[in-house]
Amino acid sequence: MEQYGTIGVFDSGLGGLTVLNAICAANEGLSIIYFGDTARVPYGPRTPDTIAHYARQDVRFLLSKKVEAIVVACGTVSAIALNSLRDEFDVPIIGVIEPACDAAAKVTVTNHICVIGTHATVNSHAYSDYLNANYPHCRVSGVECPLFVPLIENGFREDDPITQLTVERYLAPIRDTDVDTLILGCTHYPFLIEAIKRVLPGITLIDIGVALSEALQLTVPIKRTQDKNTVEYCFSDRETDFKRFDFQHLKNLPKGQIFAVNIEKY
Repeated sequence: MEQYGTIGVFDSGLGGLTVLNAICAANEGLSIIYFGDTARVPYGPRTPDTIAHYARQDVRFLLSKKVEAIVVACGTVSAIALNSLRDEFDVPIIGVIEPACDAAAKVTVTNHICVIGTHATVNSHAYSDYLNANYPHCRVSGVECPLFVPLIENGFREDDPITQLTVERYLAPIRDTDVDTLILGCTHYPFLIEAIKRVLPGITLIDIGVALSEALQLTVPIKRTQDKNTVEYCFSDRETDFKRFDFQHLKNLPKGQIFAVNIEKY
């Protein structure tokens, strides 16, 4: 089986760092280029055409860095543009939807799975389409949580009263259903995992980054030419936000150089 060298990981902003953290926790000796499109975050409210346009630029940038495989660490792009990216670019591209759905279907008991995500993700029906096609016994609900990404990108921690009220507002109605498994359909959402657990105690949470990291080696076998993981961190704007970011959930990220990118060139 062919093996791949440097891999690229991209997201609409800082949320993809949760995927990167999970990948680094499960693997050693990887060479990674991370790109966060912080100049244009969030992607969720954008039209599908705009999301696809942004995603193509993100991929072109990573290819300019000579990556050999790409992880789409963005729930919105995975839902809207993954298939078109795979058709257009001749490198392995893995998204977050399939691994998350497979993980959820394995653990649900009531067979009622809920996906929370951005407007674009929920309305794409990408999660429900995959689950219905592969696990027809499962029922799927979707809940839009449009304020989660702006809260996280602007540094609101999960113990902030505004964050807690927002999580309660969006997720409390799920308590009155038989949902027993919740897919965190955006890579930003693990930053709110304790707040979500407080609102929905007893429900199994599926972290799409963890699910992807567990499937990665089977999907994209990676060469390991070094002892430790190395990462270059690239951002289209506001790289200083990364420097002052709350890393309490990201203990596996290696230190690395930070670069600014003019993404409009790609």
